[in-house]
Amino acid sequence: MKKLFLFFSLLTFVGVSEVIAQEPVVIKEEGAEGDLDVEKDVRELPFRQRLNFGGGISGLSFGNPTSIGVSPMVGYSLTNNAMVGVGLIYQYYSANYGSLGTYSSNLLGQKIFIRQQVPALSQVIGQAYLTGQVENYNNLSNNTGISYANPVLVGVGIGSKMGLNFSIMYDLNYTAGRSPYGSALVVQIGGFFF
Repeated sequence: MKKLFLFFSLLTFVGVSEVIAQEPVVIKEEGAEGDLDVEKDVRELPFRQRLNFGGGISGLSFGNPTSIGVSPMVGYSLTNNAMVGVGLIYQYYSANYGSLGTYSSNLLGQKIFIRQQVPALSQVIGQAYLTGQVENYNNLSNNTGISYANPVLVGVGIGSKMGLNFSIMYDLNYTAGRSPYGSALVVQIGGFFF
């Protein structure tokens, strides 16, 4: 009886170790090429497939001053980790200057941006990237007499290439009363969806 039990135990152990030692089963979609876990190099893609379309909201500040902006944008993937792009910006800005009164502006502008994912940064806080952008505004409400400085923003963000992103940037060109933003720290929420 002991020999029979030992024989079946050994047979079971050999069978289990054979199952564990097998190669993993990979199921591929019809027409799939190569390993699906490896990201394809975007430099091999045609121009249209390297374009990404999206938008977001930025410069959110409520109180005094109040600032709200919306921005559609187009990005172009230079590499798997770098993207450059352009966008349009509409920014509403309102501030109360005490005895001088309350001024509000409707600003229309353009932006140029670059985004670079950094693997070392991503290991610390997840899908992170460095970002920079330069903006230019025209005041559609010429009743204020205020000319706004052009923001030069640098910062970090979290999010994937496609999908929702959250960025915190610092305006290197910030001057109180001359910036379209309520403070030197600018928060943007948005991303690329197409």
